[in-house]
Amino acid sequence: MPRRGQPYIPLYVMDFLSDEKLRECSAESVGVYIMLMCVLHKQDEYGTILLKQKDKQNESTTLNFAVKLSKHLPFSTEVIDSALQELLRENVLRLDDDKLYQKRMVKDGELSQTRADAGRKGGKAKAKNANSIAMNFAKAKNIANTENEIEIENEYENDINIKRDIKKKKEYIGELFLKFWNEYPRKVAKAKALKAWESLKPTDELFEKIMQALRTQKQSEQWSKDKGQFIPHPTTWLNQRRWEDETEVIYSAADRQNYDNEYAGTVWGG
Repeated sequence: MPRRGQPYIPLYVMDFLSDEKLRECSAESVGVYIMLMCVLHKQDEYGTILLKQKDKQNESTTLNFAVKLSKHLPFSTEVIDSALQELLRENVLRLDDDKLYQKRMVKDGELSQTRADAGRKGGKAKAKNANSIAMNFAKAKNIANTENEIEIENEYENDINIKRDIKKKKEYIGELFLKFWNEYPRKVAKAKALKAWESLKPTDELFEKIMQALRTQKQSEQWSKDKGQFIPHPTTWLNQRRWEDETEVIYSAADRQNYDNEYAGTVWGG
């Protein structure tokens, strides 16, 4: 197997720590299990150890494996036998006739072999076989998926969806800013104003409040006198939440009528 030459075990730490079946086992069995994985890593059939005819000296299969493994593990035959029985009982290890194996390692071995085969084919005809290699890789990946891997893939898809939603929301917030900017009478430092706007993360409801306050303050005496000299910069207005100010508006009846006509029926946030 391609993995035999590797000096490390590709251990999925979070899967190992969160394995509910393994957590049901004793500390002694977990210790045997960790050492056993090192032995399984070195086998010709990755993740699997076979009981040969010469190893069958007892009626108990687990005891026969314990005798065989005691040559490789720093535990007594009795400890190994007890641990194997518990690990099999909790479905951490599998036993099929004379074959003892760890399911995840076996699937990893199959994945490694399939990828190696696909790589060799791709080296011979990379351009022509690009689609075929991709299909082989995807098929191998599906073979190797455990329930935990499927959950990880689902989380990855959720992350993509979340990022997509965040992007859409950012674009929408940008659209709202342009509506605000177009109405704000003092157009200076647009980039800074945009950052201040994005930090607010305005909802539709907040946007309505901001725009209503802006329209009211535009009619105020403070903003109208001296050609708008006292109108604050948009960045300052946003950072200081000046839309929450109480504003006294002084204007004529004609101005009021013109203002109502200009903004009647305006709909924002659509």
